[in-house]
Parts: sequence; C-alpha cells; structure tokens
Amino acid sequence: MPQLTTEIITHVKQRELFIVAGGRSPDKEWLCQAAAQKEIYCADKGAVYCISAGIIPKKLYGDADSASKDIYAEVSAKGTEIHCFNPEKNDTDLQLLLKDLHAANVVVTGVWSGRFDHLYSNVFSLLAYKSRWHAQVIMADEKEVMIMLTASETVNVKFKDLVQVEALSLIPLSNASIDLGGVFWALKAAKLEILHPYAISNIPHGEVSCTCNEGAIGLYLCFVK
Repeated sequence: MPQLTTEIITHVKQRELFIVAGGRSPDKEWLCQAAAQKEIYCADKGAVYCISAGIIPKKLYGDADSASKDIYAEVSAKGTEIHCFNPEKNDTDLQLLLKDLHAANVVVTGVWSGRFDHLYSNVFSLLAYKSRWHAQVIMADEKEVMIMLTASETVNVKFKDLVQVEALSLIPLSNASIDLGGVFWALKAAKLEILHPYAISNIPHGEVSCTCNEGAIGLYLCFVK
C-alpha cells in the first residue's frame, strides 16, 4: 500500500488478491498504485471505481443495482468474468464474492463508508472469511487502513516518508489479548474487551509492532490528508 509497508507474521502462505467493493471510492492514484500487478475482483459498484482508474478486474460479483448494467457489459466485453445475482437476495455483494473465494490473502478497498450498517457488515464478513481460511485481511484506502489479526499473528508496520498518522487504534473484534510496541502508549499482554474498546487514539513512533495473543483485533490507522 502506498502509505506503508506491512509484514504479517503467520504460518499460512496463500495467494494474494485485491478486492474493490462498492463503499467509499478510493483515490484513483492510490488505487492504481495499490492494485498494480495484482489479481483484482470487484463487488458491484467497485467495477465503477476500477473503470474510472483504467483498471479491468478479473471477476465481478453483484446484482447490478449500484453499478449499471452498462458497466457490467463494458467490463464483460473487456474480459471480466461476471457473476450476476438477483437483487432480492440475503447476502451483500461482498459476501457473495467472499463465499466463492477460497484461501487467499486479501487487500480490500471500497469498504469504508458513511453508513454504519455497511461498515459493520464489511468488517465482520471479512473477519468470518479470515477465520474460515486463516487468511490475511487488510481493509484500506488512502484515508484509513485496518489490519485484521487473530491469535498468534504479528504485524510489523513501517510508514513511508512524509506520511502523517492522525491516530492508531486497536479495535477488539472479540475479547482479545495483545502486545503493542512502537507507540506512545505501549501495551504488554493487554486485555481488550469487545464491550470496552478503550485502546484508541494512540501515537506511533517509528515502526509499529502488534501481536494478537488470543482473540481477534483490528489494527486501525487513520491518515492526515
């Protein structure tokens, strides 16, 4: 990702995919850099963001409600594999994509948005995917990044030159135990409770290291723009 480099230490090696969903549109320049030379899948309106940035996805999943049928036809003509569904369905477009996806580490953009219900669905759908396949999952755009960690995973984060971090927070996605270093308020074997999310608005100092000892967490970063 353009703002930072990450090393997630885990015992599982998987292929890597870049997913573009239909939430807040990522910056075009950021999207082109982040998705360069990666296998790209889209969920519905994510295809609009790709076409706008000059990117042709490998696969598109959706019901053509937030992306027009013309967009579906355009990417199909350029070689995209289309998976189209009835709008009267239970699962979201991203959930349908994830159900069809097997054992891949993913960076997902277009998941942040103004509606809390969409964001909640995105976060826990991706956590379920991560848990099912022991995959690495990162939610990201040029403004926000969240790296999901489950038990026995560590992430080391290095920031690129001139990047300003507004806040670094730990989001408990279950009750969890964590170690956090490279920040103003370091934590060791700290207990995080899903009903008491206190570990927010920390300040990074150089390289950050976070280990999830048990449970599931999101290491969240918000950048100054």
